[in-house]
Amino acid sequence: MSKAIRQGFVDFFTDRGHKFVPSVSVVPVDDPTLMFINAGMNQFKDIFLGTRKPDYLRAANSQKCIRVSGKHNDLEEVGKDGYHHTFFEMLGNWSFGDYFKKEAIEWAWELLVTEWGLEADRMWVAVFGGDEKDGLARDDESAQVWQEVIGLPSERVLAFGRKDNFWEMGDVGPCGPCSELHIDLGQGSCTGKHRGPCGVNVEDEQGKCSRFLELWNLVFIEFNRDRQGKLHSLPAKHVDTGLGLERTVRALGGKRSDYDTDLFTEIFAGIERLSSKQYDSEADGQTEVAFRVIADHIRSLVVAVADGALPSNEGRGYVLRRILRRAARYGRKLDMHEPFIHRLVEPKGEFRP
Repeated sequence: MSKAIRQGFVDFFTDRGHKFVPSVSVVPVDDPTLMFINAGMNQFKDIFLGTRKPDYLRAANSQKCIRVSGKHNDLEEVGKDGYHHTFFEMLGNWSFGDYFKKEAIEWAWELLVTEWGLEADRMWVAVFGGDEKDGLARDDESAQVWQEVIGLPSERVLAFGRKDNFWEMGDVGPCGPCSELHIDLGQGSCTGKHRGPCGVNVEDEQGKCSRFLELWNLVFIEFNRDRQGKLHSLPAKHVDTGLGLERTVRALGGKRSDYDTDLFTEIFAGIERLSSKQYDSEADGQTEVAFRVIADHIRSLVVAVADGALPSNEGRGYVLRRILRRAARYGRKLDMHEPFIHRLVEPKGEFRP
């Protein structure tokens, strides 16, 4: 299923004038600000910064990503739930000064609902609610498209502040409001750790609501933040979107967790053979946590090593070493005390984009 979804995404956007751009290595080239490629937009960073002219106005791809450092650090969260990963694939489409909000929103909806069949009444949307400090108004343009063109009721178009719905490349540089599509997975999917009712972006010190899962983030890059923190309108407006493959396969397949999809089936089967333990997709015990940690970390290690990174004592090599050790530690929780990771690598050939 995952292969069909990945290819379907690419076909959908190439049919709409986008150039397919292959995934780049997860080891960044000429970008000291990144330890690993952690988003689909990384290879287009120079275009957004205005230092490189694009050879095409529209692009689409499936990018290999590893998030283990900085503000995008999911390492310690992996295993605790069904949607955190250190390695994942980011499906994305981009416009470099071509189309903008209306087209991006319409196409996202068309693909998810019309083409792939997700139920419209399960979809919720978040838009930027404005920011007084930056003098930014609510993103009424996006909200209007969602309500008047797509037909979503106003109670399912929610506005959030800068923390949730304003994307920035860094302290300086291109930035802009974003609009996210969330799917309601049903009351039974919530962990119940947070206080109060379930909802989009509901989170407190007790935990995050897992009933509403973010699928697709549509970023509208229209400003540049200078070193004094002031915003200036860009001469060209861009679109940068990211749709998580693992989450999408889960939603379309009606699975309880990303880890219940075909992206992890063979790895789990291998762990079961080596450990004589069984993974219960309906449970969240220590056995299930260990399975998820090992499967996720093997994917990261295989991709990173294949792209030229090796475990070491510093930098990205040290991070890989931590990932390797964490996988081994959780293996011992499954009574696997002999080296086992190399014996689980073989089934991984199919997941690379």
